[in-house]
Amino acid sequence: MQVLSVQQLYKICTQYWDDKYNTESVSEEVLEEMRTLMTNESNQETLDNTFLLDDEISMPISLEEIADSMDAKEFQNVTAPQELTAMPTFQFLKS
Repeated sequence: MQVLSVQQLYKICTQYWDDKYNTESVSEEVLEEMRTLMTNESNQETLDNTFLLDDEISMPISLEEIADSMDAKEFQNVTAPQELTAMPTFQFLKS
């Protein structure tokens, strides 16, 4: 029984970074082998247990519905904190 597909394992491996040793989780050779396997698998496309970490590309609502549901905010009359405006890199906040 296969729990994760090669594509899903590849996604996990490429997103993980070991902060302690400042390295990737797996070697480049392993990632290359996974890419090869994914190319071969894409031709066979099985649906066995591939629900974990699958990308959902369909949107149940339209972008217009999302835009309409957002509250418009006006920030032109907001004063920036003095701690920021005192710093040279944040001088643009004074205008």
